[in-house]
Amino acid sequence: MRTVIILFCLFLSLTSCNDSKKENDPDAYPDQNINQNADQNLDNNSQNAEESNEDPQSDNSDLEYKSESKTNNDAENITGTYINIDHLEDNSCQCFCLEVTTSTSELCLKEGDLFVNARFQQKGDKVEIYFDGKSSRTSNDEIPWDKFETGTPIAVLSPEANGTMKLDWKGFSIDGKIAVDYALYGKKTLEGTYKKK
Repeated sequence: MRTVIILFCLFLSLTSCNDSKKENDPDAYPDQNINQNADQNLDNNSQNAEESNEDPQSDNSDLEYKSESKTNNDAENITGTYINIDHLEDNSCQCFCLEVTTSTSELCLKEGDLFVNARFQQKGDKVEIYFDGKSSRTSNDEIPWDKFETGTPIAVLSPEANGTMKLDWKGFSIDGKIAVDYALYGKKTLEGTYKKK
């Protein structure tokens, strides 16, 4: 019986020593370390917030200026004439070019026949293209130009890694739905990859 008690006491002392090692070991209880680190980060953040409250005008105005100038530079960099790289022969820009402007521009839907006015609106790094009425160069009155929505993008121009822009033709919309009968107009002539001329 005495050996059983001695073995039991020895077992208890080993396990209690093992627990004290784990308390000092940061890898033993990772959840506890996360909580301690979170508390330290909160303390650091509150100290940083107090320091930044000392002169709030200087940091915030710089950030606002930087974000405004970046947005303006992005808009300025996108404007210009772009040519479809699949139709580089159209150097005079009869139908396979985009004139990206801050106002309206004419888009060619069908060479020598259908033209529409479009406006460009930048959304982040993309440019949405909106229908803004039929062009004076278009004589086709069979298309219901007055029913096409002007608040839904007809195409989206997205930058690519090599400096080109990719145009994804969406089509005209009527009552919130794509006008299927007129969906192909613009797809053949406008959709593709463009480079700045």
